[in-house]
Amino acid sequence: MSTDTHKHYHDEAFHPRNFVDTHFCGDSFPLADENQGFPIEQLHKEIEAGRLDGEMMFDISVGATAGHMIPTSRKFSKIYVVEFTDANICEFQKWLDKEPGSCSFSYGAKLACKLEGCSSESWEEKEDRVRQAIAGLVKWDVFEDDHMIPADLPQADAILSLFALNVVSKTEEDFESNLENLCSRLKLGGCLMLFSVINMTFYKIDDEKFFVLKVDENFVKQAVHKAGIAIEREIVLPSKKNCDLVDYDSIMCIIGRKE
Repeated sequence: MSTDTHKHYHDEAFHPRNFVDTHFCGDSFPLADENQGFPIEQLHKEIEAGRLDGEMMFDISVGATAGHMIPTSRKFSKIYVVEFTDANICEFQKWLDKEPGSCSFSYGAKLACKLEGCSSESWEEKEDRVRQAIAGLVKWDVFEDDHMIPADLPQADAILSLFALNVVSKTEEDFESNLENLCSRLKLGGCLMLFSVINMTFYKIDDEKFFVLKVDENFVKQAVHKAGIAIEREIVLPSKKNCDLVDYDSIMCIIGRKE
């Protein structure tokens, strides 16, 4: 199947709850240790080392997901969640309000318990810690012609982005433009933690394939530099398993500061 025929993140065919249930809810996803465990472990390391700190953070990540924010909620008292579609905002709000039947991010919460040295029985408290830190939900419609992030957002001490630019950017130019706009809301000296999937072309929800912009490591690093970020560290996790739900080769984490 050509990528031209794949559905897109903003299509009506994208069901936020089905996406989360398939890729981010619990440990049933075959690559949970990679797409959830790796980011949480890297975030924990940065926080423990004192390199990721501040009061205000923007989270721009794929889907109505919250598990990866559990480490950051230890340090950041104001987290603005930036989403791209009304459907994802609605699904995230259900989790925020603890509506019956809303998503659970127990895998990430239990991993955070282990990393923080506390009992896994307290995992629900970790989710509540994230809820308390959420300062607002913001829509960024990158599918509009100007691609501009909302101008009323304040400057952030840190920005965390998990796979989002890969799924909402249709071209390399879009990726660069979206990243530049994102980093425009980062304070000088502020930290960017960007997680990107490498050489990925699709992900599945039910039986549908959805588009992912295929990028390599060099392109991502060049885009980060172009956005005015000085790279301090980069970590690449090769995928160790085959999975018919995704087709990435590795996950790349870039940590840098705005110059």
